[in-house]
Amino acid sequence: MKRLWMIPMLAVAVASSSATADNAISTPNSYNPFEEMRQMQQEMDKIFEKFHQRMTQEDLFKSFPATFPSTPAVDFRDTGDKYLLKADIPGAKESEIHIKTKDGVLTIEAKSIKEKKEEKSGKEAGFIRHERYEGVYIRSLTLPEDADADKLKSDYKNGVLEITIPKKKR
Repeated sequence: MKRLWMIPMLAVAVASSSATADNAISTPNSYNPFEEMRQMQQEMDKIFEKFHQRMTQEDLFKSFPATFPSTPAVDFRDTGDKYLLKADIPGAKESEIHIKTKDGVLTIEAKSIKEKKEEKSGKEAGFIRHERYEGVYIRSLTLPEDADADKLKSDYKNGVLEITIPKKKR
């Protein structure tokens, strides 16, 4: 008789433990696929940056850097009544910087010019390391909807391009 009483108790214990396990399994997980994609993008950016640095340093790739446009680093801020963008574009002449806007996208194009045309590169010029970028800079940014791109103003000093974009009046 004691055996019959223990079997239902064992069944209740097993059922309650599996119900707890089921609840643990069905509890929503904090997995965020967008966070995973952001992390993947950061890792890919690092890989391409290392690849680009290596290409500019090794003799095998010396002819390639001039064909790849560089993406200048930018700071883009909302200052209340306007937007302020600063882009690092060293080695460019102001006359070689072109700023265009179309369909809410701001594009900056510039050409970094060598100081002396007869300047040689690589080992023949005595370089041990040649890392400074010489070539084309291109950067495109989507502007906020309230940016008045028709009234933007730019200033270029000491290798930094500063663009001021007023906000549209509501």
